Amino acid sequence: MYAKKITIDDIKNMKVLLRADFNVPMQDGVIQDLARIKHVAPTIEFLKKAGSKIILASHWGKPSGYEEKLSLKYLIPAIADIYNINVVFVDDCLKANASEIIDAASPDDLILLENLRFYREEENCNDYFAKKIASLADFYINDAFSTSHRNHASICAIPKFLPHAFGLAFMNEWRMLDYFFHNAPAPRMSIVGGSKLSTKINLLKNLVKKVNKLALGGGIAGAFLAYYGNDSLKMFRHEEYRNDMMEILGNAQEYGCELILPVDFSALIHKHDYDDRTIIYSGNDKTSVFDIGPESVELFRKHIRESATVLWNGPLGLFEKTPFDFGTMSVAQEIATRSREGKLTSIIGGGDTAFAMSKFGIDQDLTYKSTSGGAFLTYLEGNSLPGITAMENPMTLVN
Repeated sequence: MYAKKITIDDIKNMKVLLRADFNVPMQDGVIQDLARIKHVAPTIEFLKKAGSKIILASHWGKPSGYEEKLSLKYLIPAIADIYNINVVFVDDCLKANASEIIDAASPDDLILLENLRFYREEENCNDYFAKKIASLADFYINDAFSTSHRNHASICAIPKFLPHAFGLAFMNEWRMLDYFFHNAPAPRMSIVGGSKLSTKINLLKNLVKKVNKLALGGGIAGAFLAYYGNDSLKMFRHEEYRNDMMEILGNAQEYGCELILPVDFSALIHKHDYDDRTIIYSGNDKTSVFDIGPESVELFRKHIRESATVLWNGPLGLFEKTPFDFGTMSVAQEIATRSREGKLTSIIGGGDTAFAMSKFGIDQDLTYKSTSGGAFLTYLEGNSLPGITAMENPMTLVN
């Protein structure tokens, strides 16, 4: 699979273009979750030991051309603080003086390029644009698994012009996902949540053939319950996916996968001057469902305790707001406790799910927490990632 292993000696004193994913959430000028900035720490440490000059490249948000609020210069204080290092900013990687700024920087600095998505050529996977960026460096490393489902220039075109390798964080995530499918101890359980069934159909089709237990939450669970005829949950649309759901349920039976659905829900009720919540069951005629209920939490906990490995993608309710964080938080705490005790291998992924784990303060107790969103989902669906396919004869870093 890999042409050769790379040691520190192989990349000494090189200029290395490191594709990271610094697409972090920010509110009122404050970064809400630093995980993605910290994610590339092992690779940065590896390159620093080699005396290499590191050129960081990333996107942020979905700008249409230059947008001041999405300039990566606003991430410099956080990057400098996390890595205790001076950051040199290149405000336009296509300018003639970009290479001069990089050459003038100290190997002890980190060099940060401006938001790649300010250039339309990035999302168009333009070879000329990729070649211009590649000319700034001697070597390319992709450490952005989370962006590798995108056919973008910095992911798929730059490897044409530079010797290249996967970063340490990238390889770790790839190995963990392969481990879940091929080597993780059984019983294997997957928990899939989220508000829209449409975004998880292909994931469910693949997982149902691979796991022993499949637990559903959020609007996805509501759609399946509506399929079974629970009229109280008709707020969750399922009709256009009826054939897909029949296929999933048929494969669950064929492959011996136990489907676990919530038995109660936490719903919003409106009173004269305030809102409150109530616990409803499948026979109640209520809407505005925002979380699974306490009996469902206990049901999920029971199945977690019976499992050796759990993979979780998608929150079980509106975890951002109390009291509708109860389901997601309670299940997360059960997984964290058993992982900490060495009784469970836990793999958590998806942007919202990962953020929830940070919010609940249990990151360190999990076996692995992915910072990926769409790429995590794409890989679990059984699809190849363009960012992997593009790396012909890649090398691999060795600590």
